[in-house]
Amino acid sequence: MNPVVRRILEHPLLGPKVAHHRRLDGSEPRYAATERPLPREIEEAHRALGAERLYAHQAAALDAARAGENVLVATPTASGKSLVFALPAIEAALGDPPGTSLFLYPTKALAQDQLATLRALAAATGRLRPPTFEIYDGDTPDGMRRKIKQDPPDVLITNPDMLHAGILPYHADWAPFLARLRYVVLDELHVYRGVFGAHVHHIVRRLRRLAALHGASPSFVAASATIGRADEFAASLAGVPFRLVDRSGAPSAARDVIVVNPVTVSPYTAAVRAVVAAAREGARTIAFTKARRVTELLHTWIAQEAPELRRHVAPYRAGYLPEERRAIEKKLYSGELLAVLSTSALELGIDVGGLDVCVLVGYPGSRTSTWQRIGRVGREGRDALVILIALPDALDQYLVAHPDELFDGAFERAVLDPWNPVVAGAHLVCAAAEEALTSTEVDALDPRGRDLVRDLTAAGRLAKDAEGRRYVSYRRRPQREISPRSAGAPYAILEAGRGRMLGTIDAMRVWHECHPGAIYLHAGQSYVIDALEAEHKRVIARSVRADYYTVVLGEKETEILDRLEERALPVPGGAISVGFGRLKVTVRIREYQKKRLFGGEAIATYPLDAPPLMYETTGLWIEIPPALATAFAADGLHFMGGLHAAEHAAIGLFPLLAIADRGDVGGISYTMHPQIGGPAIFLYDGVPGGAGLAERAFRDLETLLAKTREAIAACPCDAGCPACIQSPKCGNGNKPLDKAGATRLLAIVLGDEAVDLDDTSVPVPVAPPIKKHGITRAVPTPAVSGDRVLVFDLETQRSADEVGGWNHVAKMGLALAVVFDAAARCYRTYYETDVERLLLDLAFADRVIGFNIDRFDLAVLSGYTDRDLGRIRTLDLLGVIHDCVGFRVSLGHLSEVNLGESKAGDGLQSLQWWKQGRIDLIEQYCRKDVDVTRRLWEMGRAQGYLLHRDKLGRTLRIPTAWS
Repeated sequence: MNPVVRRILEHPLLGPKVAHHRRLDGSEPRYAATERPLPREIEEAHRALGAERLYAHQAAALDAARAGENVLVATPTASGKSLVFALPAIEAALGDPPGTSLFLYPTKALAQDQLATLRALAAATGRLRPPTFEIYDGDTPDGMRRKIKQDPPDVLITNPDMLHAGILPYHADWAPFLARLRYVVLDELHVYRGVFGAHVHHIVRRLRRLAALHGASPSFVAASATIGRADEFAASLAGVPFRLVDRSGAPSAARDVIVVNPVTVSPYTAAVRAVVAAAREGARTIAFTKARRVTELLHTWIAQEAPELRRHVAPYRAGYLPEERRAIEKKLYSGELLAVLSTSALELGIDVGGLDVCVLVGYPGSRTSTWQRIGRVGREGRDALVILIALPDALDQYLVAHPDELFDGAFERAVLDPWNPVVAGAHLVCAAAEEALTSTEVDALDPRGRDLVRDLTAAGRLAKDAEGRRYVSYRRRPQREISPRSAGAPYAILEAGRGRMLGTIDAMRVWHECHPGAIYLHAGQSYVIDALEAEHKRVIARSVRADYYTVVLGEKETEILDRLEERALPVPGGAISVGFGRLKVTVRIREYQKKRLFGGEAIATYPLDAPPLMYETTGLWIEIPPALATAFAADGLHFMGGLHAAEHAAIGLFPLLAIADRGDVGGISYTMHPQIGGPAIFLYDGVPGGAGLAERAFRDLETLLAKTREAIAACPCDAGCPACIQSPKCGNGNKPLDKAGATRLLAIVLGDEAVDLDDTSVPVPVAPPIKKHGITRAVPTPAVSGDRVLVFDLETQRSADEVGGWNHVAKMGLALAVVFDAAARCYRTYYETDVERLLLDLAFADRVIGFNIDRFDLAVLSGYTDRDLGRIRTLDLLGVIHDCVGFRVSLGHLSEVNLGESKAGDGLQSLQWWKQGRIDLIEQYCRKDVDVTRRLWEMGRAQGYLLHRDKLGRTLRIPTAWS
């Protein structure tokens, strides 16, 4: 028996807690049936690296790639997937004419890790000028970037972030590379899920579009960990069909898998003991945690438990600076470190040498991630040990009770929503900035995409050209405003006093983890947050010694914006309605708690003044019959507690359906939701725009609810615990919860218990209607036939300089005003002595149309009255246009472009005429401006747009909301 296995099984704390132990035999290699006729240089390169023959899956994938198919290799870690895309790329580079390849890795660390192997493979071809490989990412020095752009390599290695912001916007500079593009490689494909996946979908779509513009149609070669329906996921990500190769021919090492269920002991104490036991045995160990905080805490606790290991154990997580991560990787590879504690950051295939033990501190959330992490050990043919420390939550305890799910269950699916409106809208603008979108392209989009283009145009983020055939972006570089990995711009975490950057955090998590008073952990050191500066996107942290951590508390609410689909769960005597659609989620954080590092009990609670966090997303809701409230009360069950407990447990088991973290899914329960008119349970995607997870649950809700009910019923606790219905992220402190109520509720919803759903003794309130299939937009109410419409302009006696600046517009004085009465088709002139009559005419008009009327004309008139001029019903063309396009467009410019006429003068000329007493010239000038304003208003109303010419000389359409 492996000595580390024996040490764990005989350990006084761990041994009695072993819930399952299974030995997995290794497998022998399975080679290709026949040798492939690869070019001589490729064969030599392959052999030079010590690989005489191709595994069966490598040969099948190479055949598909060389035939021009899009191929996906979904096999376990360390099965030689890298060779599948390296060999075709080298063959393309050696071709006549030579072709280029683009390798996309999800992380910079993975790209750096692969570079040396790829260059060695290229050098082994024996060519005087072997194929060239270069990395072009955020860590590449500026001088090197310029050199690469001027003379691109045969294979460019980058990540989606740099492709999005640093290559596609400058595609003209990359034209020689793009014109010869033969292969696009997508490594670690399963990582591109959720919101990140939606971003990558559109980045790849933009790449394909620009490659076609330059004359290329590349094939895709993708590699992924094993996931459910991998080929369907790849197709949704890249927008092209894939041939799936998923039967591995690579050998695998034997592994012992031990499941430890601490139950009465802290799982983190068990994890500390497991890592220390393995390290003391000399086994090189990697421990994976589920949160940054846990990674840092484990490092602190291991140093306390085994001081002699302090210099041989290190934490590793996202948010560390690149140089910190590289140093840890180097020490781990060299053997200087005996153990590394990591979040998912080291889950990917970075080569850190041969490892012996993998400790999973909590079930990673999916079979895919579990086996990806397990694959990090036993890479050199040695037996390996895997220790899963179960956490006291519903998912982990479900796996403890059903260990076969871990070994024999179906792999979860990865999901993404390509048409998340937040993400897709941003990338449509980017695409239009790179090369104008044609009407043909827009017509070929998904219906949701066509709707987005319409909305973006109405909002002024896209503009049609004068002919209405192409869409362009007003912004030259909209890519700079988009972060593909987060829902908002990231915040920098800076050390107080020194200004040293400790790390980053995204906008969705910053108020949860980095609010003033929060404890932030970095490299084993505790920091207290002194300030969160939202306007500067930064957090100021101060080093402290702390024996506690912090969590936030608050409440949430949901509003149904759009009901997209409905279905029914059949139950005896009727059906329970389930809806799916767009939701608005509002999170209000009211306070935060300090909790002890050891034990987790609350120390103190403090108020927290945080802004409401609001976002739109997608979600499902189960409409619970109101009659159940009476039935539960009669049986002594807490109705709200049952709803709340069922919601918690369903979220906890959600990863059984799709790859997701607990934070990816949110939920809320109501005994009375105002729009539904009764009780409801909501489950929704925890990111703006949605990620496709809630939709996956909507499609397979019965499976999720059945597993939820089973997990609650099987838990041996009396009133509910973290293993079944309690949630560590509950903003209400896990109150109220009713385990028996949740069990009965789920039995009723699943149709296993009959109740009277039509109890007439329960009053059912009338719910307000929920909008279906569409978005309500606020636009100025158009003037209709029969309304009294006035077009208005005025000139002043004094300039802004003469009255002390633009803050004193009311002192500028009225020279005269001109009004066009649209109903009477006549002009009227008002002088300073006519101000009272002018004000009355404006007040009684149904609509007063002007150009800068809200900020200037009415401000001038305010010097003559105490009335609230804000009650005048205005339509300010300048304001409407500014709100649409985001910048001011002058009346003179609009007149020249749309009417072919120049203005009669300007405001300075009018002031000169006032000093000269030429009221007649001022009246002519003012009447001309009113006439121009009137005709522009009528033209915009008739055709739905006005034209303007931008700084690049493009004539573009401005949507006119008054149409």
